Amino acid sequence: MKNSRTLLTYHSLTIEVETSPGEELMEHMHQTVMGQPGGLQYHHTDLEDRMKSGKEDYFMYLRKSGKILGSVGFCSKPIETAGIAHDSWLIRYFSIKAPIRGVPTKRKTPAELKDENKRTTVLGRFIQPVFADPAQLREGEAGSDQPAIIFAIIDQSNLRSMNFSAQMGLETVGSMAGFAFSRFRPRRSKRIETPGENEREELLKQIGDYYKDYTLFYADSIFKNDDYYLIKEGGKMVAGVQIYEITWQIVDFGNSLANRAAGLLTLFPSLRKRIKKDRISFLAFDAIYCEPGKEKVLYELLEGVLARSEHRIAMLMLDLESELYAIFRDHKKLGLLNKIIGTSYADNRIRFINMPDEAKQQFYNRPTYIPTYDNS
Repeated sequence: MKNSRTLLTYHSLTIEVETSPGEELMEHMHQTVMGQPGGLQYHHTDLEDRMKSGKEDYFMYLRKSGKILGSVGFCSKPIETAGIAHDSWLIRYFSIKAPIRGVPTKRKTPAELKDENKRTTVLGRFIQPVFADPAQLREGEAGSDQPAIIFAIIDQSNLRSMNFSAQMGLETVGSMAGFAFSRFRPRRSKRIETPGENEREELLKQIGDYYKDYTLFYADSIFKNDDYYLIKEGGKMVAGVQIYEITWQIVDFGNSLANRAAGLLTLFPSLRKRIKKDRISFLAFDAIYCEPGKEKVLYELLEGVLARSEHRIAMLMLDLESELYAIFRDHKKLGLLNKIIGTSYADNRIRFINMPDEAKQQFYNRPTYIPTYDNS
């Protein structure tokens, strides 16, 4: 283990935390099937890069007699809300092994959760204290009274995670849509370019101004791998996007129709490289920028980036109340794959810790920036 320490113990149960994922956690996560029965289920194939890319991440294990029962990651995203600088902890890599992994049939009511929390449970005894005081993840900082939030993007059909997050004190502040943008024969654009090093500071300011009315905007991954693309008009960026390549090992596309459709798509030579019956590769679109009135240019950029990268599919995650989501909702033209698999919906859920009311209210009143890469 790397920089491992024990937070809590009770008989044969322990909570341990690491600052870097070890081989045991990597194996545990590779075995974890993402998604829900009856929906798309898959394994990540790029977990090592993802789990080692954060500046300040903590990986928490629940063990019984030394064996992992479950894990959860806390990824630090320091931001400022209503002029208040605070910690923001994104929950990732949540996985619980059977037999403690139940399959609920409904969301629990607040009264049911309150009654359940009175009982001595594994989650209640061991994980809730960390959610109440995440500063203790940093050695020597337990008992901090500094403002912070813990947040997670949870699929609305994922009842187990919904109920778990409610037990941990998270509440819904907004909702988002996840959807595909596809072109089987994407058109290239000669206007697409990547920014030079001397342009990046000004572009970051331009992108930051674009998202100034969003909560949870962080720019630490913009320009990663030199994969920010843009189109300029009059020497100024009018459309931009950050891309990441993602590959999933497919367990089940969700239903017989989707599985048959995936099989048919592999018959097309232009798609065979990126879509197989058990594997799919696509782009994640993040940090999208679009000047008002330049929506057609944005579509030109997104399609041109697909052509340039030899991909056919991209995924986006956008707050339902955001102007960006309205662009795609109104202009449509999202491609055939979107018609096949549709749109998925998730809730942005937050636990507030020592946050002033004026800051908390912004999370309810403003759209949230949803990085597709961090949540796919």
